[in-house]
Amino acid sequence: MDIRQTRKELLAISPQSIMLAKQARREQRENGCVTVVCPKCGKHPEIVTTLGGERTIVSCECGFVYDGEINF
Repeated sequence: MDIRQTRKELLAISPQSIMLAKQARREQRENGCVTVVCPKCGKHPEIVTTLGGERTIVSCECGFVYDGEINF
């Protein structure tokens, strides 16, 4: 994998996007539901955890809110 390509993709994700994704993850953990709304598409982001539990992905349909994190 080309490291420069990965950095370009990471720069496309705004700090607001990551902040909203972390807020959604925190709400899911504390309340069991997500009230965060994407400012671009107006929908709630989905939180998906892989079967093994090694990765948690928060994303909305339009892709504005996105954060993928590896939890071991």
